Amino acid sequence: MKYEGKIIGINVFGISALLTGAFLIVCATGGQNVNWGYLGFEVIFPFYMAIAIGEWCKTRADQMFDVISAQGKALFFWVVRRFLLLYVMITIFAIAGMAGTAVLTKSAEVSDMLFTFLPTAFFLSSVCVCLSLLSSVSHIPTMAAGIIWLFSIMSMSLLRFQPMQYFYLFVRFAGIDSPVWIVNKLALLLIGAAIWLGVFFICKKRLWVM
Repeated sequence: MKYEGKIIGINVFGISALLTGAFLIVCATGGQNVNWGYLGFEVIFPFYMAIAIGEWCKTRADQMFDVISAQGKALFFWVVRRFLLLYVMITIFAIAGMAGTAVLTKSAEVSDMLFTFLPTAFFLSSVCVCLSLLSSVSHIPTMAAGIIWLFSIMSMSLLRFQPMQYFYLFVRFAGIDSPVWIVNKLALLLIGAAIWLGVFFICKKRLWVM
């Protein structure tokens, strides 16, 4: 983990702190017409998580990938280790932002924002991990996550169809407070877990060489 931390570098701390601070300033000055808790931790921070995973959690784009894949017997755990290091670090900054948002706006409790944030961030970042294993182009994972994120924002009107509510990324920000949102977040967790199952299969079978 210490070695992976050196590879990632210190930029992730500075950028994460800057984003958290800027978001709290906006919360403090932006008024009460927006639910800042759900905007920040269902829309903004999960997307930042996906960008961070896509840009810093490189797999095939890593210059040492050929050596690691040829000599390493536990390639999957190398991918998991690099993912967890970034995911946990950014989640810590997100929790700090949640605490500040709860104090400044009282729009939602920290536990509510955390349960909103984690499945959404896990799904988007899992997509990035899988694509970073399939493509040697470094920016492809971030681009794909950005397309999914942007499509979700633009397709909010589709929530009038009940099945869409179970898979829509920003269901809390869209104002759905019924128990559907719990099923929605559990579905995102399951889809993310299925993606990781695919990552394990790709690592085990070395499918990128095909």
